[in-house]
Amino acid sequence: MKVLRIVAVLVLLATFTTFCFGQSESGQINGTVTDPSSAVVSGAKVTVKNVNTGAERNAATDNSGSFSVTNLQPGTYEVAVQGQGFSNASRRVQVTVGSNNTVDIGLKPAGTATVVEVSTSSNQVETRSGEQSSIVTSTQISELPTLTRNAYALVTTAGNVSEADPSGRGVGVAINGQRAASTDVLLDGGENVDTFTASVGQNIPLDAVQEFRVITNNFSAEYGRASGGIVNVATKSGTNSLHGTVYEFNRISRLAANTYDNSVKAIVKPRFTRNQYGYSVGGPIIKDKLFFFSSTEWTRVRSQSTLLALVPTPQFIAAAAPATQAFFAALGKLGTPINGPVLLKSNI
Repeated sequence: MKVLRIVAVLVLLATFTTFCFGQSESGQINGTVTDPSSAVVSGAKVTVKNVNTGAERNAATDNSGSFSVTNLQPGTYEVAVQGQGFSNASRRVQVTVGSNNTVDIGLKPAGTATVVEVSTSSNQVETRSGEQSSIVTSTQISELPTLTRNAYALVTTAGNVSEADPSGRGVGVAINGQRAASTDVLLDGGENVDTFTASVGQNIPLDAVQEFRVITNNFSAEYGRASGGIVNVATKSGTNSLHGTVYEFNRISRLAANTYDNSVKAIVKPRFTRNQYGYSVGGPIIKDKLFFFSSTEWTRVRSQSTLLALVPTPQFIAAAAPATQAFFAALGKLGTPINGPVLLKSNI
């Protein structure tokens, strides 16, 4: 009986997990189906299929010829329409994180054409809300340089974003002139914020990020707390094809110049070595039904730095008050002799 209870709990979790997340990480496809005379077609069967995973969702047009399919994970989808007395038609659309895509399809009489295939761009004009946002695509994530391979560094590619906030909160930038702490960060629909520091709760490897949306204005209440903007991140997932990466990125001081301040003070360039390495892999367990994806990253830093301090010379201590001399006498000699420039009274 104990085993049955455990199995029942697992089944319930698997069944209702999708309802525990908001809809902000998913996209939707809406549209209208018409005939050659531009009259709406009701009762037409609409099938939305993920090209990479084979997952399908079905819908039907209503009396106004409209259909809507929500809660779609980011990816490329094929929208196929079947109507009685009409030839089948299909259209492809790129669904991005949190996007609202309009796909209007016109049907032709039966026998005219079997399939109409049209590819649409993901850069559609938002007509259903006043939301202002921009997408950082997987191509930008993989090709744009970042110093520490931090995906959130690419938020600055969006408009109305400033790096003037030095607090390090949020994602390290100010959106709409608000404090960095006013930015809400979402990861696959769940809030990814350390509420104590108002910074990113869980950083993820760059190779695990599929894309993210930066919303700067007029976002709806579904996103939760934020007065500046929203950074909505979607991670990669497994598909019907096996895919992955293995990488290492290395930064060493030998390939870098000394700082101007160190050069002026004749300070030797300190040693710095940073290794960042990891992997990502995803693929099918059961084709069109069950997939896996895993990504892990490690960072190792070895470095040294020179610390500067002002210390009194023996001549300064000898000229000081007796109490001051007694104080320094109790400390003993300096561990390292004075090896820098000496400031004289005339300099001060």
